[in-house]
Amino acid sequence: MKYLTDMVEALSFGRLGSVEDLVISGVLNSMNDSLMVIGPDGEVLYANRATTDILGYSVHDFRSTGIEALLSRDGENREINEIFSEVIRKKCAGDRKEVMYRHPNGEMKRLAATTSYLLAEGQYESVLVGFVLMFKDVTEVFNLRSKEQELLLEKQRVEREKARSLHRLAMGVAHEIRNPVVTIGGFAARIMRDHRNSEDARHQAELIVEDAGKLERLVDHVQQYCDLPELNPIDGDILQPVRAAVQRVMQRAEAKRIQLAILDNLDGHRCMFDAALIERALVELLDNAIDFSPEGSTVRISVRGHGEETVLEVADPGEGIPPQYLDYIFDPFFSTRTESSGMGLAIVERIVHEHMGRIDVETRPGKGTSIRIAFSGCIRHLSD
Repeated sequence: MKYLTDMVEALSFGRLGSVEDLVISGVLNSMNDSLMVIGPDGEVLYANRATTDILGYSVHDFRSTGIEALLSRDGENREINEIFSEVIRKKCAGDRKEVMYRHPNGEMKRLAATTSYLLAEGQYESVLVGFVLMFKDVTEVFNLRSKEQELLLEKQRVEREKARSLHRLAMGVAHEIRNPVVTIGGFAARIMRDHRNSEDARHQAELIVEDAGKLERLVDHVQQYCDLPELNPIDGDILQPVRAAVQRVMQRAEAKRIQLAILDNLDGHRCMFDAALIERALVELLDNAIDFSPEGSTVRISVRGHGEETVLEVADPGEGIPPQYLDYIFDPFFSTRTESSGMGLAIVERIVHEHMGRIDVETRPGKGTSIRIAFSGCIRHLSD
């Protein structure tokens, strides 16, 4: 312990004697991060050169005025003062946090602060010599993170506004088209059933009825888009809506001899989500995957956590999506299948946006397509 305290004292007052002392001093002063050594009573024993750049005060300033008195001059520095107070008054260390700090020149900085105990080995137990505080200037990284977050929030705002606009459009389409379609289909059906009309007239009426039916189904799908319930997130096991969605499409899959494989990498974890909406989104994705998969193949549904995100992925072994269509697949009414309304993936996109999530599509010609939906949620084990 005596060597360590002597070393700190030598560094503090410039009494560097040995080559080892000089090496340590050189290393500490070459650091880009601030390093301070504070004694048990709050006295500043050492501060490297970077401390003056990052905090704006020298060792002399801290010693002559006092750490807390010096930093409390600016009300913006409450957070960093609390760090020093924890160390000086409560003798607590071993923490890491980021704080905002106003430099004496007026510049606001973001600092990553780390505190730790400085211990020396005594005869029977470790003895507290002081505390080590390190401050890293992470302002640039923080600003980039903040900008990225702003861009993400703006993107989500635009997407929500787009969804609201589509909702208003869809409601108008459903209202304006349904009644005329029903009328057209009804009159055409009467012409088709009336044998006094010529065979050609009844055949043309049959075509009208078929097309009216397609329009009615389209209106129904638009209405489903309009009638999606508001988000009602609950805390639960994400595998429940996954299994429910698989059961709903199982008959269609079996008709094509397609296997549905669930790959669970969450190991019994749970998160916040709307079970009914997630199930609906997965049914739409599975329907698409089954349609585009060859007979006898396997569609994979994977469930995993990535940080605090829940990621659900549906992968099919089909022909993939042509590159020229990728920008349009989530647009309402867009479909490469004549029998499809083109509203399925639009519904998926709206559900994901309601969860403040995102959709990623990976496709390779002749190799298949993977669609991933990811949304934030507190991932934790069921037993927690």
